[in-house]
Amino acid sequence: MKKKWLALVPAIVLVAASLTIQTVDAASETESGNEQVQLSESLITPNYSALFEWSPEEQPILQKGPQTFFEVEFVQVMLNHFGFDTNVDGVFGPQTDQQVRQLQAEKGLTQDGIVGVETWTVLLDEYVEKIFSVEKAFHFAEEALDNDDLVFSRVSGYHEESHEQGFYKLRAQSQDLIDGGGSGTVGFYDVYINGDVVESAPN
Repeated sequence: MKKKWLALVPAIVLVAASLTIQTVDAASETESGNEQVQLSESLITPNYSALFEWSPEEQPILQKGPQTFFEVEFVQVMLNHFGFDTNVDGVFGPQTDQQVRQLQAEKGLTQDGIVGVETWTVLLDEYVEKIFSVEKAFHFAEEALDNDDLVFSRVSGYHEESHEQGFYKLRAQSQDLIDGGGSGTVGFYDVYINGDVVESAPN
């Protein structure tokens, strides 16, 4: 009996070691994945907001070639954001071409590797959503109205007059009036991506 028990010990040790290694590998993969997400999010900055001076129809058509463009750098940043690992160098090389095709496939677009109107629309819409969240709209409204009694809520989703003129419609409520049993609503405001806050109608 004693010999049988001793024979089991190495097997138990091996199983435990294997489980430990698998746990460490899984943790490493999770950390790596988190780092990649944080990296892609950190690339989404307002540095490319100048692109909103033109609609998707007015953006340059981009495709594989040796020239370096600011717009290509933006495309590469957004490809990374969408999870398609791409060097950010401003050059529309074979890797960028391949990853654009992957993005187009994911979004149900023609897989031609050409950044035209439809692909520009996908990229710009996502960029706006990341740099102009509803939380940022709340912050703009708080700064502009400068009233500690006011609380804000979103009336509707993101609207676009144009890419450079997107806005959220917010409701402003008085906390004192709410505490008194009322609705507290004191006004409605359109808060624009450039920070402008304009009083508006409820609808």
